[in-house]
This record gives sequence, C-alpha cells and structure tokens, in this order.
Amino acid sequence: MRIVYVVESMDLSGGVKAIVEQAEGLAGRGHEVAIVTKHPDHSWIPVSVPLLPVDRFDASTLPPADVHVATWFPTVAPVVRAAKARAVFHFCQGYEALYPNCFGRLDEVEEAYLQPVPKLLVSAHLADLLARFPGEKLPLRPSLRFADYAPGVPKEAPAAIPAIGVVGPIELSIKGVECAIRAVERFRRVRPARLMRASQLPLSDAERLLTPPGTYLCRGSVDEMIRWYRECDLLIHASWPAEGLGLPPFEAMAAGVPAVIADIPSLRVIPEGVVSRVAPGDEEAMAAAALELLGNPRLWRERRERGLAAVREFGLPALLDLLERYFRDALAAS
Repeated sequence: MRIVYVVESMDLSGGVKAIVEQAEGLAGRGHEVAIVTKHPDHSWIPVSVPLLPVDRFDASTLPPADVHVATWFPTVAPVVRAAKARAVFHFCQGYEALYPNCFGRLDEVEEAYLQPVPKLLVSAHLADLLARFPGEKLPLRPSLRFADYAPGVPKEAPAAIPAIGVVGPIELSIKGVECAIRAVERFRRVRPARLMRASQLPLSDAERLLTPPGTYLCRGSVDEMIRWYRECDLLIHASWPAEGLGLPPFEAMAAGVPAVIADIPSLRVIPEGVVSRVAPGDEEAMAAAALELLGNPRLWRERRERGLAAVREFGLPALLDLLERYFRDALAAS
C-alpha cells in the first residue's frame, strides 16, 4: 500500500512521535510510506521515511496514494477535499474542542470532525465523545518501541534522595503539570526529593516561582528523553480526563520507572496493580502515593517489574496489525 501521513508540523510532541513510529513500522512491513508536512524540522527525532515539505495541503501538493492519514485537526478537511487517495482516515489523538488552547478554533475543530471519514482513535473512550460525528470510530492501541527504553542494571531501590519526574508544558492545562509539581512540593514537606522536569517549552518565570526544578530538559530529543527517564525513580503524571492518551506513563514503565497517575479514561488500559491511581487534581493523594512507593523498596521493585511486564502488551506490532486491517478493509470497500 502507498500510505501518506499528513502532519501540520514535525515539532516535538508525543503525537508526532506516535505518527513517526507508525509510519516507520508500516514501511518496515513493506508498504510505501511518506509524511507530508508544512513544518519539517525534526531535529529531536530521527525519521527514516521520506519527509515531503509543502506550503499548503491541497490537490496540487498532496501525493496520490492508496491511503491518506490526516492527523491534527487543521489537516483533515484539506486532505478530504484534495481527494488524492482512495481512502482517507482521521487519526484522532484527543478531541481538541476540549483543549483550552483550541477554544479560539472551535469552528475548525467542528469542520474537521464533520468530515465523513473513519476516525482512528488513539483511545477507545473517545468513541463516546465523537458519537455525533460521521465516520466509523476505529479504536487503536497505545504503543511504543519499548526496547528503546530498556533500563540497564535493575535498581534494587530508589535513591536516598529520589528523583521524581514530571513531563509536559505547564502552559498546557490538560497535562496537569502544575498539579504534579504541587504534589512534589507536598512530598518534600515530608522527605527530600529532586524534581526532574521535561517540556517542549523553556522554563517559565511562573514555574520557576512555583518551585525551581533540579533538572529541566527543554525540547529533549528521543535519546535525551530515554536517558531522562532512566534517571527518574518515579513519574507523576497528572493529566486531566480531556487528555486523549498520555505517553509518559508507558515510556516510564518501559524504562523501569514506577508511576503515580491520574485515573483518567485513556489510561485505564494499564492493568490494575501496575501503577498508583488517584483522582485527577488530587495533589495530596498523589504525594501520599509517591511517599508510599518511594518509602517501600519492596513495593517499588514490585511495581517496577509489573510495569516492565505490562508495557510489553503495548508493543508496536499489535498496532500495525490493526492499521493494516483498517486500511485494507477501506480499500476493499472503495
């Protein structure tokens, strides 16, 4: 199959990382795959499939293909209108109408979801949110190349002064970063800890005033992020329910790092007993869960091993199987 992913920008994000892994995985299975984008800078992640820069998305710039996969909402309507593929899919990584940073673009979001094309859903819970829109709702599986994150020599216990990681820009409220940082502050009222931050954006004055991190990785490459995870003793992931799917807990588990997470619909695919779950926004409960894990080496090791085992259920091959089936079924019906 000839498959083209259409991406607004290759700028650093978990969503772009997921797209690159899908594209490369499908190419590895013998398909002809390319990515078309307006903003091709990808210095943070290697890309092995052809990357085609364009200044707009329309019939004159999009290459013909069997399948076009539109991604972020501004790409969907232009790809459908271009009609340069036998089948078009909308890869949905969260319903953007719920994102505060998209409130000024709700007409564009609505136009994207009204396109009568199948929606590839990064999490099955999105089907209910999108029920009023046309197009079949096709659930995918969380996935990552877990071997990339494999930890080295297993730790027997967290460090005496543990490193607690928090990923994401504090400016994007659905990520719950401020809540996670406040949970670390509560933790540090009981015992010392080092706050490790990673974000696509530079450290802001507001975050510096909230609590200065011990480590701040800005726009870390994939390799830098892998090393960052391996340095953590615990991840706190406090996203709100609007989050389509947060990759950091999966990446942390693959690196052998236990996690405390907000109990949101998209992360309920993680089996019980693998992570500590607390109500979204409950920074006191997050701090208590972190204290329990980091104060009990036996429980910490148990969660570490369970996480390493659980993340193997989210390998890339199972996702690629689904994508191939969905694409072939659409082409057979066209």
